[in-house]
Amino acid sequence: MLSQRAGACLAGLAAAVVMAGPYDSPYALVEAGDPNAARNEFAPAITRVDGESTRDPRRTDPIAPGKHRVTVRFETARVTQSPQEVSREVELDLAACTRYRIVARRTEGTNWEPHVYQEPIGECAKKFGKSK
Repeated sequence: MLSQRAGACLAGLAAAVVMAGPYDSPYALVEAGDPNAARNEFAPAITRVDGESTRDPRRTDPIAPGKHRVTVRFETARVTQSPQEVSREVELDLAACTRYRIVARRTEGTNWEPHVYQEPIGECAKKFGKSK
């Protein structure tokens, strides 16, 4: 049986592990970009990362750097789209301390393609010493 002191140490260690969060190591974020009429860009929904549903279709939770598959969905009530026209998968090699903004860029008719913009996440870069 554990002594009371050893039990308290284990409880403290367990609490420290639970408190470690997604912002405690370098991370990346994927977000829906802002609409831009001049560039014919629209805000899509970010629906999945590596096959797992996102909690918020506007942005992901922090993601570990590395290769990931992001599912982007864009629908409009102005035209009828087939299921193949609604979703696209984007393979991204996410860099630490980088935000990726994805927009749906309208091409011809009902066609669109995802376009990715990236920018540094200042607070992450400052915390983990990553500078661009």
